Amino acid sequence: MKVIGERVRALRQARGLNQSDLARQTGMVRSQISRIEKEERPGVGAVMVGQLALELDTTVDYLLGLTDDPSLPPRFNWEAKPEQLQRLQRLLERLSRLSDERQARVMDAVLAMLEVSEVPIEARLEEKEGVLSQGGPARTGPA
Repeated sequence: MKVIGERVRALRQARGLNQSDLARQTGMVRSQISRIEKEERPGVGAVMVGQLALELDTTVDYLLGLTDDPSLPPRFNWEAKPEQLQRLQRLLERLSRLSDERQARVMDAVLAMLEVSEVPIEARLEEKEGVLSQGGPARTGPA
């Protein structure tokens, strides 16, 4: 619990909140916040940790010490076009039918493709030309 108390206090103070403010925003009482910060409250419930994370603009993983990054991940645009959301749903359904190992491989491949797609095409062409001009792998096949 030590991690939660320290991180709740640091985030609360960084946001200029006192314990009463945070208690009011989370639906707790000030003494609960105080006991959490002093590590006097064993077994802080999942709902409480979730409420604290929400009000402190951080993640539950950060409060629990599972990551050292307090920032929130980028939000997904749920207002995307309905056909995009349907395709995403089909993709997730198909992915869920795979074994854990295959799921991991597919997700790694998709992430790698996304990383490549984020590099401007000009940079990829320059890199490719540099490899070929240094005697790198040449294309084989019909000319």
